[in-house]
Amino acid sequence: MKAILFILAFIATTATAQEISYGEYMQKVMEGNVALTARKLDIEIAEARAKASKVFNDPTIGVTYSNNEDWSKGLGQSIEVELSRTFTFGVRKSRMNMADSERRLAVALFEEYMRNFRADATLAYLEHIKANMLLALSKEVLDDLEEIAGNDSLRFALGDIAESAWLESRMAMGIARNATLEAEAALGNTAIKMGYYMGNLNGAEQLRGNGTLEISEQAAPLEKYIDNALEHRADIVVALSRADVAQAMQKFNKAQRRPELGAVIGATYNIADPNFTTIKAGVAVPLKFSNLNKGARIADEILTRQANIDVEEARMVVKADVMQAYNNFCYAVKQTETFSEKMLGDMRTVVEGKKKAYEIGEIPFIDYLIVERDENEMCRQYIEALFGKAAAWVELQRSVGIELKFGAN
Repeated sequence: MKAILFILAFIATTATAQEISYGEYMQKVMEGNVALTARKLDIEIAEARAKASKVFNDPTIGVTYSNNEDWSKGLGQSIEVELSRTFTFGVRKSRMNMADSERRLAVALFEEYMRNFRADATLAYLEHIKANMLLALSKEVLDDLEEIAGNDSLRFALGDIAESAWLESRMAMGIARNATLEAEAALGNTAIKMGYYMGNLNGAEQLRGNGTLEISEQAAPLEKYIDNALEHRADIVVALSRADVAQAMQKFNKAQRRPELGAVIGATYNIADPNFTTIKAGVAVPLKFSNLNKGARIADEILTRQANIDVEEARMVVKADVMQAYNNFCYAVKQTETFSEKMLGDMRTVVEGKKKAYEIGEIPFIDYLIVERDENEMCRQYIEALFGKAAAWVELQRSVGIELKFGAN
């Protein structure tokens, strides 16, 4: 029964097929995807930079030899050793705060990447299940037409039907065979896509998902999804983190404009007679006339204000995403409700009746073929509706931003 086919996913019967559940698939995706591994390194890089931001200014040591007389007389020779360091006030702390803000931004960006990555990987699995079901449908159509074509060959040999009737069934069988080959290629391509997400393309064409497109999730009130999205969506956290980075950058630049203090201590030893040692110490304060130019200060203020505006825009984008995804899911649910197992079963009964009527010569082959193609189209629409509902549920979860939980059996 084709009706049963659309309740349970068709599993390919090739001996080399490797079945994989949705849970196993997602576990391998999280562990083996190369792009995901690369993105994880962004966090490690940001943590390393945060550690590097804790360094202090390095001191400077200098050694100078001088001789202000004739070398042969050995007069006026001296060696000078000097140690200096520049002291800044608040720069190191603000640099550490900025690096920590950038680290939090890297974490938020990774979570945003993961939000879309999990959804895309799930959609790849659902596309594979759909392709598997379409292949099953094509094979069942081919089996029916092969049976009819085989019977027509015998009937033509016995003179029960004309050659044209036999040729019609053979052509229909050929078309169905080509459609099956196309469905097999499509299934292989979706399996390769799954292999890509899993990070292993070796034997990927033989992967076969053993889930279904049937989901039991029901939509909650729209306001609940919006509230969850405003709380959990990573892109809002990204926008907030960018605002923090902008503020930290502003404070860092402000600290760099503060007066600095250069301190130096040194000693000079005179080698020639009379021997003596000179000790020196001093401070230097740069005159930062560049601070009179307020262009950099104004730019920092504008960047901070812009980042805060981006946060409000991100909230608006999130609300719009959730509302659209919610409407799409509700529409997809209504689409699946237009089909029923009884309707598909009734259509199969009609096809079987037309098949028998053709075999006993009551109707021409074209009458059977029309009904068979109508059933095939109805079943395809049902598969697409199931896929649309499952995909819309994934997109709704993506829009909310919570960890994706898809009830694929």
